[in-house]
Formats: sequence, structure tokens, C-alpha cells
Amino acid sequence: MKQESNIIKSIVMRDDTTVEVEFLDIKTIDVNLLSEAYQILDDFTEGKRLKKLLVTAPSNSISKVARHFGESEAQKRRNAIIAEAIVVHSLPQKMAINFYLNFIKGEYPVRYFTDRDKAGEWLSSMG
Repeated sequence: MKQESNIIKSIVMRDDTTVEVEFLDIKTIDVNLLSEAYQILDDFTEGKRLKKLLVTAPSNSISKVARHFGESEAQKRRNAIIAEAIVVHSLPQKMAINFYLNFIKGEYPVRYFTDRDKAGEWLSSMG
């Protein structure tokens, strides 16, 4: 990653079709931080249709307002996402992701995992 970020630890291409985003260990992600993450991801991927591997930090949580913002942004970007895997570490993260999954259900394949390698394997199996 070339620019400094308040939310993203690293962003790299795993292969030609998969971008991996690892988040900094921030207790609560608010709308401003999530908006920054989307902007960095958009700039990095240049609007290409890709698979996304999102790796949360163990203490990450997301505010309710930011969660709704993220759901809306995911809808806007649905045509640029082949599939999305999210690595989580705790029950509260799983619960937050379940709200997200219910909102975007049917837009594109998305699953959460507790293991980064398994998340990557699943993404590799997606178109």
C-alpha cells in the first residue's frame, strides 16, 4: 500500500483476480474510517471486477451507522465484486457480519471464515 491509512494495514493483490485488505487493530470502525477504506480500495483496484478477501483485526468492531453505510456501499459496488470472503476472530464480529450477509444476500457470493487460508481457498474456487 502506497498511502498512509487510518484503517487499512495492508492492501495487496493475491493474484490477478483477488485483492486482500487487512485492517488495522481499531476498536470501533466508524463511518469516516469505513468511507476511507472504500476510497482506498476503489483507488487501488481502479474499478476492476475482483474477488475480495477482507481480514479483520481481532478487536475490530463496527458502529451501527458504519454497518449500514457499508451495506449501502456494497450494494453500489456489487457489479465490481465477483465474491467476498471476510476473516473474523470473535463472536461479536460474526454477529455483525451476519447482518451484512443478510443485507447483501443474492448480490454476490460472500462468506465469513475464521481462517485466512480457508477463506483464500474458497475465493479461489469462485469464478
